[in-house]
Amino acid sequence: MAKKEEIKITALYERLSRDDEQVGESNSIQNQKMYLEEYARQHGMRNIRHFSDDGYSGTNFNRPGFNALLEEIEAGHVAVLIVKDLSRFGRNYLQVGYYTEVVFPKKGIRFIAINNSVDSANPSDNDLTPFLNIMNEWYAKDTSNKIKAVFKARMKNGMRCSGSIPYGYKRTKEDKQLLLVDEPAAEVVRKIFRLACQGIGVTAIAEMLSAEKILIPSAHAARYFPENCRHSEVADPYRWSATTVGYILDRQEYLGHTVLGKSICENFKTKQRRAATADELMIFPDTHEAIIEQDTWDIAHKLRLQKRPKAANGTYTHRLSGLIYCADCGARMNFCSPDRVKSGKRFDSDSAFQCGNYRNTAGQCVSHFVKTSVLEAVILQAIQAVSKYALENEAEFVAQLKSIWNENQSKNTDSVQRELEEARKRMAELDTMIQNLYESSVKGVLPERQAQRMIQQYDEEQILLERRVQELESQIQQETVKKADTERFLALVRKYRDCTELTDAMLYSFIDRVEVHEATGGRTIYRQQNIDIHFNFIGSYYPPVETVSEEERIAAIDAEQKRKKQEKGRRANERRKQKIEALRLAAEAGDPEAITQYEQHLSKLRERNQKYRQKVREAREADPEYLRQLGEKERIRQEKLLEAERKRIERATRKKKLSRAQLKEKAKTDPEAAEQWAAMKAKEAEARHRKKEREEARIASDPEYAAMMAERKAEYTRTRTAKRKAEHDALVELARTDPEAARQLAEKRKYQSEATTKSRQKMKAAAEAGDPDGIRRYEAYLAKRREDYHKKNQSK
Repeated sequence: MAKKEEIKITALYERLSRDDEQVGESNSIQNQKMYLEEYARQHGMRNIRHFSDDGYSGTNFNRPGFNALLEEIEAGHVAVLIVKDLSRFGRNYLQVGYYTEVVFPKKGIRFIAINNSVDSANPSDNDLTPFLNIMNEWYAKDTSNKIKAVFKARMKNGMRCSGSIPYGYKRTKEDKQLLLVDEPAAEVVRKIFRLACQGIGVTAIAEMLSAEKILIPSAHAARYFPENCRHSEVADPYRWSATTVGYILDRQEYLGHTVLGKSICENFKTKQRRAATADELMIFPDTHEAIIEQDTWDIAHKLRLQKRPKAANGTYTHRLSGLIYCADCGARMNFCSPDRVKSGKRFDSDSAFQCGNYRNTAGQCVSHFVKTSVLEAVILQAIQAVSKYALENEAEFVAQLKSIWNENQSKNTDSVQRELEEARKRMAELDTMIQNLYESSVKGVLPERQAQRMIQQYDEEQILLERRVQELESQIQQETVKKADTERFLALVRKYRDCTELTDAMLYSFIDRVEVHEATGGRTIYRQQNIDIHFNFIGSYYPPVETVSEEERIAAIDAEQKRKKQEKGRRANERRKQKIEALRLAAEAGDPEAITQYEQHLSKLRERNQKYRQKVREAREADPEYLRQLGEKERIRQEKLLEAERKRIERATRKKKLSRAQLKEKAKTDPEAAEQWAAMKAKEAEARHRKKEREEARIASDPEYAAMMAERKAEYTRTRTAKRKAEHDALVELARTDPEAARQLAEKRKYQSEATTKSRQKMKAAAEAGDPDGIRRYEAYLAKRREDYHKKNQSK
């Protein structure tokens, strides 16, 4: 039985650009279908099949319907393809041309664009097809540019063009441009920034949020704002990623700013977008309520840029922890444990205290670094000094404490009272300002939104002031600065009369708190750091001491440092001498290893002595007076050498000139002398050539020498030209009265004329031979002649 012949289809393709791709087929698509079906029936085309794309741009060829059509074409099932016009097929003239001129003819497909009168069965109808495709693409490009211009104009006015809103905000149906705080999500944003300010990384923050089962931004939008969410289904609504956390930390919208134009489409064909640069972003500050303060945002970003060191596991405490405070900001100082050091080496400075604000709040306070050993030594020294003074001068000690207590009591009371009065005054001012804002809002002078925002700010400040006023009033009512309990302190001193080390019981019995000031003098022997010791029962106190000036203190430090250095050097020399003496004796006894070591010692000693002599020589050479004397000696020596060389050259030149003149004269009649003369001339020419080559090489490698030689040649040329001109002028003047001078002048001019002619002919021959230098010189000569000719004509 014969195989049934396959009937190919007549493909009808429809397309329409739409903003919404998921609302179904539009009426325009239906109209295109009916129009194409009518045309197919009128022309007797059978087996009709539709391929449609509703809501797809003509510049994009990745369309579902078009892809299905291509599959049928590749399978060889399509005989005819009909579209309403070429723009329905596509608006990229290169792509459209590729299909209509290459693919369809290759597959034997008849292509018809009805409204453009294009039919591949009639080649004469296709002459204007490329131009129609170009116009279709131009239309798409022009539309894209116009849409971009509209969006850019809106963004320049601060209007958002995107439907998405930042996580932590919401919007109302009345004004979609206004962002309102979505408090549940905003609290998550604040938490993320708080954790970031503590130095926690984005990955750790994401893990914490996931563990707490907090909805991710897309899941939050799907649950609370489904009308604004394009993705209603989320695989895991609690799985936070580091990318999401980092994106939230980078958004400036949380500062109350509107940020527009964050991505840019470079080409309307590809639709690919790139991130905008800092210069291309459009930022409008204070357009909505901020969730994060500027300081918090800055700190979070600063810490994100830093690579935080990992601390060792475990809790590091010290017996001084909780007692040490910063004298500038009042914060508790944190203990830096030596256990955090990963290397095997441990130093005294590894155990120290540092200001808590300096370590935790990105530099609001300075370091106030102090070693733990220094603190313990200072505390022990202070306890011993106060104890000694209190026991030896008990009456004076009690009187001083009473005087200090009365002074501090007066200062503290006055300070608290002034702060309380200022707080109450500010609260009254805020009441007046809130009343004025309300009246301005009612009268329409101030927009209600701005008035509400300012009133809210003033309310927050008033709440803080009310709390502070309550604290100050309570402090004035309840605070009683205890009078120094000298009896109890003296009893404590007697208990620890003979203390030589700082025990835990002694520390907690004596010390109330320790305040550390920032050190001065850097990491030098002149480092100085004030430490205030506050004792239990008596407060801050230190017994009177003899005042020492700064000069005396530095002098004492230098003297002590010098003494320690000398003592250390003396002990080291003694040990080295004893070691070398023992090594020498062992070498004399014939120990091979000792002999080798002793020889190495002597070799090092000789090398050290050589270096010492070299150092002395360098020091002498660095001495200006020594260098001056050395330079003077060298100058005199060089002058003597130059003078001797000059005399030698003069003698040789004089002898050479005399013999040269004799040889020249003799060569006129003697053939042998003529040969010698010719040989001498050839030798001199060769010597001149070698000298010229050496000079040229040196000129090429030594710019300073080249400049000197150029100046020397220029000076020689000027002098020689001036001399020849003076001689010529004198000869011309003499020729007016002297016949012999006139004859010499005529011969000279004749010689110059012949030499000029020969030189011109030689130059012309070189140019005709193709010599680049000859061509350049000959062209310059011709240009000079033309210039002189024009000047001569102009002067007539």
